[in-house]
Amino acid sequence: MSERKVRHWSLLLHRSFLLLLLCCSLQSAARPLVVATYAYPQINREAAVTPLATWLAATQQREVIVQVARDPAELVLWARQGSVDMVVPNLVAYLQIQQQQPAMLDFVVPAAPMQSDSKPQYTSSLLAKKLPDLTQLPSWLQQGRTLTVFAVWPDSASGGLIGRAELKTRLADQFSQLRFEYVGSHQAVLPALGKASEGLAIVATAALPATLPAGISEIWRSAELPFGPLLCNSQTLPCEALRPRLMAERATATAVLQGLQQGWVEFQHSRTLVTVDTRPYQAIRALLAEQK
Repeated sequence: MSERKVRHWSLLLHRSFLLLLLCCSLQSAARPLVVATYAYPQINREAAVTPLATWLAATQQREVIVQVARDPAELVLWARQGSVDMVVPNLVAYLQIQQQQPAMLDFVVPAAPMQSDSKPQYTSSLLAKKLPDLTQLPSWLQQGRTLTVFAVWPDSASGGLIGRAELKTRLADQFSQLRFEYVGSHQAVLPALGKASEGLAIVATAALPATLPAGISEIWRSAELPFGPLLCNSQTLPCEALRPRLMAERATATAVLQGLQQGWVEFQHSRTLVTVDTRPYQAIRALLAEQK
C-alpha cells in the first residue's frame, strides 16, 4: 500500500475515532442525573429527596430524576455500579458504599443536634420480653435454648447492626442460638415482639413510645450514633465545587434539610447541613467489618 493510501486510511480512522468520542460524550451528557435513596414503609422518600434533586438540576442545567431502591442493599448496588450521581443512604449503606465505590465522596450531612433533656436523638435500644436483665441472657440460653430477635434490616444501624454487635460481644459462643427475624421497619419491631411469647428486639430508641407495653422492657441502649451522610459521585459531578455552593445558599440548604427531615426521623432536630467529619464513623466502620 502506498504512503498516500496509508495516510488516507489513518485520517479516516482518526476521524471515526473522534466521531465515536463525540457520540459517547453526547450520550453521557444526555443521561439524566440520578438522585437515589431507598424505600421505607409509609414514608414518601421520593418527596423527601426532591428538594435536593431540584437544586442539583438548577445548578447543573441537567434533567435530574429520583430513583428509590427497594432497600439499602439495592442502593449500595446502584452506587457500586456507578449508575447514580447523588445518594441519600442510611448509616450502614453509607459505609458500605464508601468501601465499595471510592468515586462516591462525602457530600454533606445534617448536623447532630445539641443534647437537651437527655432525650435520645439517634441511638439503638435492645428490648426484651420475659427477660428482665441482659446479664441473665447467657444463663437463659443454657442447655441449647434458642431465642428470636426481632430487628429492622441486617443493614440498619440502629435497627440491626449495633444491637446485634452488642449481643455478639456478650454471648460469644451462645450467639448462634439467636434467630434474627427482620420485619422491615422500626415501627414494626415492637408489635412483632409483643405478639411473641418471649424474645428480644433491636430498634431505634426514637421509635419507641413514651411507655412500653406491659411485659416488655428496654434492657440496653447504645451511645449516640452519627448520621449517615449524603454521597456524591465524583465521576459525574463536580462534588468539591457543589458542596460549598449548597451550604452557601442558606434558603436552598434549609429546603433540602426540611425535605430530608420528612424522610428520616433522626434528622428532626437538626438545624443545618454541615461538612462530614469522618472521625465518628471509624468505630462503626470497624464494627461493620467485624460482622462479615
